[in-house]
Amino acid sequence: MRSAEVLIIESSSPEDHFETRQTRREGSILQQVLALSGVRSKYLEVVNTEYLRTALVQAEKEQIRYVHFSCHGSYEGITLTDGALVSWADFDSLGWPALQRKCLVFSSCDVGKSVKRLFSFHKSFCNAIVAPTRNITWAEGVVAYCAFYHRATLHTETEVDVRVMNHIVGRGSFVVHFSPYSRTTYVIGKQPRSGGRGA
Repeated sequence: MRSAEVLIIESSSPEDHFETRQTRREGSILQQVLALSGVRSKYLEVVNTEYLRTALVQAEKEQIRYVHFSCHGSYEGITLTDGALVSWADFDSLGWPALQRKCLVFSSCDVGKSVKRLFSFHKSFCNAIVAPTRNITWAEGVVAYCAFYHRATLHTETEVDVRVMNHIVGRGSFVVHFSPYSRTTYVIGKQPRSGGRGA
């Protein structure tokens, strides 16, 4: 059996975590949509820093190409279920070098404004980061990222994919940051292509 190409790491707020209808679980919804598209994914729910570290180790051991984070965010970093703020310096400590050669996708409000700080710690921290630059709703995140991953099955440029996301939910809502070391992104199910998926 082939391994997953997308690892979805979700850390919902305590309110969402204990919500009985579980309607605010973006990660599990996204996994279902990916399965309908024939994309292999793995879903992990993390509630604290220890679980996040374990999930990132799994991303390194498996042939994961995209690591998708669904959690609350801010300019300072991401927030886990237990309320812990993972600053970008903390995230670097947890994710280096496990996330090298991966593409990171954040469905976390506002992190697109500051997440590229990761490249100031390690230029090759990862290949690319896609993230929102404002507060996004659950529905906006699901719709935009379903479109993004659908386009990741095609030979399209990542910059164009992000423009499509912005066309769907509003201009300037999402941004892509590339590593100064490597701009390689992936067509899901294909080999990496230098300079972006369409190169």
